[in-house]
Amino acid sequence: QSNIKKDPDGYKDEFLLQYRHYQALLEIFKLKPSKDSREFGEVVMFMAQVSRAYPKTMTGFAAEVAGLLDTHHQSALESARNCPPHIKHTLTPFPPPPLPLQDKALRQQLFRHIVSDLKAANKKCRNERLNRAVQNFMYTVVSDDNEAAAKRGLAVLTEMWRRHVWRDARTVNVIASAAFHKSPRVLLAVMKHTHTHTHTHTHTHTHTHTHTHHTHTQTQGTSSSKKKKQKKLKRVIATVKKADRRKSAAGGGAESFAAIHLLHDPQAFAERLFGRLSGGGERFETRLAVMAVVSRIIGVHKLLVLNFYPYLQKYIAPHQRDVTQVLAALVQAAHDLVPPETLAPVLRQLVDQFVHDKARPEVMTVGLKTVRELVLRCPLVMEADLLTDLAQYKKFREKQVATAARSLIGAFRDINPEMLAKKDRGRGADMALKPRDYGDARVATRVDGAELLEAALAEGRTGSDGDEVDLGLDDSSSDDDDDGDGGSGGWEDV
Repeated sequence: QSNIKKDPDGYKDEFLLQYRHYQALLEIFKLKPSKDSREFGEVVMFMAQVSRAYPKTMTGFAAEVAGLLDTHHQSALESARNCPPHIKHTLTPFPPPPLPLQDKALRQQLFRHIVSDLKAANKKCRNERLNRAVQNFMYTVVSDDNEAAAKRGLAVLTEMWRRHVWRDARTVNVIASAAFHKSPRVLLAVMKHTHTHTHTHTHTHTHTHTHTHHTHTQTQGTSSSKKKKQKKLKRVIATVKKADRRKSAAGGGAESFAAIHLLHDPQAFAERLFGRLSGGGERFETRLAVMAVVSRIIGVHKLLVLNFYPYLQKYIAPHQRDVTQVLAALVQAAHDLVPPETLAPVLRQLVDQFVHDKARPEVMTVGLKTVRELVLRCPLVMEADLLTDLAQYKKFREKQVATAARSLIGAFRDINPEMLAKKDRGRGADMALKPRDYGDARVATRVDGAELLEAALAEGRTGSDGDEVDLGLDDSSSDDDDDGDGGSGGWEDV
């Protein structure tokens, strides 16, 4: 094999002999595919390795390997991966079909091969031709009725996103399309991926902490402990550098956004997803994951899915399983564009179920904190009588309940102090603070803070410390200064 690669012309006769042997074994393999074909596998591997030296003779080798991939995958998988680049591109449509196989080990092996090949192809620069071809095929795979194939295709897409190889809107929308697969497991996998990757992480504070820790390792402890600390510090520095390299390799632009920001039509996606949620038939774990994703989409894009709030209302009860996650979904889905009359029944249900004298202190605390977060996002939903009743809990015997009630009062001091009782407003309350009416949007006509800059320039304050600085705009003052100098024109020591 190595001799053929070094001198293809000198070993051409030996190659042709092996090629005829390969063709003979191929025909035997087609007649008896269940028979042990270890020799055939070795010959196929040999032909794949030396195919670069004889491109004309090996023109039909790619099609033959593709045919084996469609019928007998195990022996041809490795040979397809070892094909040289000049014929490997002809196999681009063929590697994914083994995904629906019943052989679990082969599916896992194929998954690792596809991920590693795509990562290698996009290492130096993005291979858009290959990415688009594989993404198009993955769209058909995740839409397939076969659950195993859809899950494996979804796993490839999510792994490419996690490794910062595919971080574009096309990948996000292909993953989002899998949410409407008939399999609940596929739906749950999509929801977990979407909910997990809704935030971007930064590591800007790590360098300062590492530098401080590095100083302590050199100045504190015995010699043996210093060595241990220095080894530990090296591992931490290596981890930070690896994260920085991954972050720099990820690039900027759309890649810095969370996955949920890259949806093409978030309103239609949220409505379809809520339609499947309200249809029922799913496990509670799946429904809870869908609630979290739908609420996150509604809150980020400020969508109007008005039937979502009455749906959450039936889950608002202290005895409900994972009720805190339901309340978190309610808070995330609230924003200033939701009509107050839509959220008012939900708020009343929340107060009636959680905030009363017979409830446990931890239940009342959760209820008051949820009310506070809800009114911070939609202040118009709160009524004056209800706020007065909730403010009475500031003197409750349990400290955690009293603290939660005081935090609600403090929030309304900044939102609308007029709704509070006079004794709860505090000193110096600004009675002019009021939330805008529903639908009243503030339209900016200029850059915020520009009037402060104009006032500072008018007063001659342009320094960061508020110092008086002569801008040289007054011509008369400069002329007087020149006359007072007596025409010396020399430098002055400052």
